[in-house]
Amino acid sequence: MAHITTTENRKQAPLLIVGCVFLFAGFGALVYSRFATSVGVVGLYNRASLGIGFILFGISMAIFTPCLYLQTIHKKHVDQRQLARELTGIALGFFCYVLPFLFGMGALSSADTTGLFGIALTVAFLAIPFFYRRHRKRNPISYAHTGAVAMVLFCAVMAGIAIVGGSFSSSEVLEDLDGGWKQERFAFYEANINKPSGRGALLTPTTFEVALYKDGYSVKNRTADAHLSVNASDWPAVALVLDEPMAEVRWYPETRTLVGARDVDGPLAAGDSLE
Repeated sequence: MAHITTTENRKQAPLLIVGCVFLFAGFGALVYSRFATSVGVVGLYNRASLGIGFILFGISMAIFTPCLYLQTIHKKHVDQRQLARELTGIALGFFCYVLPFLFGMGALSSADTTGLFGIALTVAFLAIPFFYRRHRKRNPISYAHTGAVAMVLFCAVMAGIAIVGGSFSSSEVLEDLDGGWKQERFAFYEANINKPSGRGALLTPTTFEVALYKDGYSVKNRTADAHLSVNASDWPAVALVLDEPMAEVRWYPETRTLVGARDVDGPLAAGDSLE
């Protein structure tokens, strides 16, 4: 069987290659930020790689969006009856899945005051998706038109979210570079571990979120004077310094990046030198 390559497909090929370059570059930046150090001035630049990775991913999605549009929607014959059937199915899905679930949960939450009536309402609302599902199995709908539109919109939304999120993350790095670091002495600290779960753990490192206090008054009022975010791989050396009676800390406030820390009365130190 002969393989036919249209002129339009050939024109899209360079664009797809560029999109793949941005996609893999973004993925590489995200992987690098996952395993790079979070301490020192270099740690600030490593945090920038996270924002850059998301921006590159967003650009790749923005490049793929028009290509997907041309492949799935552009110049495609639209069957008005089929389109109306698909839109009706979407509307029915909303009214038969989403709303009954919301109303059912509301009825269940009020069952302590409404009693059996609230429980009966819950059962009635949650039965609607079950019966609608049976009806849809007997009368299936092929979402040929709206399915393609949904895919294009999904890529466009993903591009927007990734670019905006990456820009926000990068702006924090730029603010720290513009405003510079701060340096203070702290007597107390508390740390909470932030361990991502599921798929997020693949690209997000486990971190220790640290609150620093200058004195007992700050501790009593639960008013932290500084905040740090330290990767778990960097934490043991940092914890040794913070465990001392008084530690001098240099950090970037916007990204909560620890530049360096040292024991005021001893040789212990972590990160960049404070000299």
